Amino acid sequence: MATFPMKLAKRVTGGLLAIIALYFVAALFGSILPANQYWKSPEDGIELFIETNGLHTGIIMPIRSDVHDWSGLIRPEHLDNPGSYGSHILIGWGHEGVYRNAEHWQDLRFRDAASAIFGSHDVLLHVYHLTYPQTYPHYRRSFKVSEAEYRKIVDAINSRFVLDEAGESIPSKGYGNHDLFYQARGHYTAFYTCNSWTGDVLRRAGIRTGIWTPFQGGVMRWFPEN
Repeated sequence: MATFPMKLAKRVTGGLLAIIALYFVAALFGSILPANQYWKSPEDGIELFIETNGLHTGIIMPIRSDVHDWSGLIRPEHLDNPGSYGSHILIGWGHEGVYRNAEHWQDLRFRDAASAIFGSHDVLLHVYHLTYPQTYPHYRRSFKVSEAEYRKIVDAINSRFVLDEAGESIPSKGYGNHDLFYQARGHYTAFYTCNSWTGDVLRRAGIRTGIWTPFQGGVMRWFPEN
């Protein structure tokens, strides 16, 4: 006959497993149910890209365009080698510990994962410099947006930068010579992840994506391979 502690442990374990299962089911449906269902990519719009490294997603944009110039916030001198400053930038938002310590899934540490799940204000923007990026079916896909849609994307990303007293962004070292982290605003949880943020930016700009996209696959599926 099971003792009370054993019964309690089984109930707690069963409850946790049910919550986890419900989370993944909700993530699946959130990823396949469309927001902005009738959006179409304009033929003559501004070309952007969605990219994933298998863990994080981000949006690739031109540093300079008729709509916006990112060089005010993201400067060549922020890089150890200013020659790495590219024509485009990949920007993502996420949990500081996960971003700094887990470039890929296999690098993820338990304490960073726990902090991310239960919530943290320790967040960063990750900016990677590229030169005239091309599409790659498995991890980088292109799409076009109108000028109005791009302005909404720019506004959403701009609002995440933390600025110093002089109005400058605050960079710190990234993974290598071509990327940097920037201090950012926001609250990361299991319900608002780096991929939720990517989907949220797109959704608010009127672009078709899932209604909730906590995993990278839920973002990438809306941008078919070219």
